[in-house]
Amino acid sequence: MITAVTEFTVAAPAQGAFEDHCTASMRATLTDVPGLRNARLLRPRKGAHDYLAVLDFEDDAASTASTSSEAFRAAHADPTHSLSDDNRVTVFEAVTQV
Repeated sequence: MITAVTEFTVAAPAQGAFEDHCTASMRATLTDVPGLRNARLLRPRKGAHDYLAVLDFEDDAASTASTSSEAFRAAHADPTHSLSDDNRVTVFEAVTQV
């Protein structure tokens, strides 16, 4: 399994709008992505500003293919990204799964 994690830094005043836009974008663009097992947005605990968008793919091929898909282009054209001050992507490979 391959997991892509995008970390978004979002100032407190923009967090509500960010959550609404990101949730709507994920529901609109990710439902039919081949090989995508799970996608979720994680909210920071009190006082923190870093959200995580976590996407789990069946394998490396599915993860790689998703970045050239129409769904990827549509998701990244969404204004959600303008609500964050910064973002970065890290990709992980599962070592153990229970």
